Amino acid sequence: MKKFNDYMNESSLSRLWRHNIKHDCAALTAFRKSRDCGDGEVYTKKENMARNKSLLAKIKSEGYNVTSLKGKYPEGGAVGKEESFFMVDANDEGNLLKDVRKLGELFDQDSVLFIPLGAINNDSKAYLIGTNHCKNNWLGYGKKNVFSKGKIGYESPIYTSYVNGRPFIFEEIGESIENPGNGMGWWYLHIVAKKDWRELME
Repeated sequence: MKKFNDYMNESSLSRLWRHNIKHDCAALTAFRKSRDCGDGEVYTKKENMARNKSLLAKIKSEGYNVTSLKGKYPEGGAVGKEESFFMVDANDEGNLLKDVRKLGELFDQDSVLFIPLGAINNDSKAYLIGTNHCKNNWLGYGKKNVFSKGKIGYESPIYTSYVNGRPFIFEEIGESIENPGNGMGWWYLHIVAKKDWRELME
C-alpha cells in the first residue's frame, strides 16, 4: 500500500499534467544566491522570500494560475532548497513565454522553464531559456535547452531547471495559490505587484 505522502505527490503531479494537456505552462523563481551574478553580497532568506512575494504578486496580477513548488539543487556538496512557481496560461492569452522571460530578467535568473501545451505528452518540447547576461550563466542569454521527453515525475527533465548552472529538480508540489476574495484584495495585490521587492521587507 502506498504511503499517503506518495499518493499526494502523485495526485499533485497529475494536476500539473492536466494543466499542460490544455494550456501552456512555465516555471520560475525569484530566489538567487547572491547579487551581481553570484559575485556580490549574499541574499538572506528574508530577502529571497520578499523577492518571491513580489514575483508572485506580479504573476497573479497578470491573470495566471499558480501552484507553488519546492525545489532542490546540489551546491558545494550540500543540497540547496527554494520555492518556485508553476504558471498556467488558463485563459490561453498566448503571452506566457513573453511574460515569463520578462520576469526571469527582472529577477536576474539564469533561466526560466517554458512548457508549451502538450509537452507532457511529447506533442511539443519543453525548454529552458536563458534570461540574464551573467558570465557564469551556462545556458547563455536567449539560448534554449530543449528537453527530449515529457515524462512527468521526480526524475523528469521537464520539471528540471537550473540555478547558478546546476541542475534543479522540483521535489514537492504545493497548493494552488488562490486569487484574492474581493475587490479590495485585488486592489492590494496590484499595489504589491508594482512595488520593488525591497519595499516588501518591512
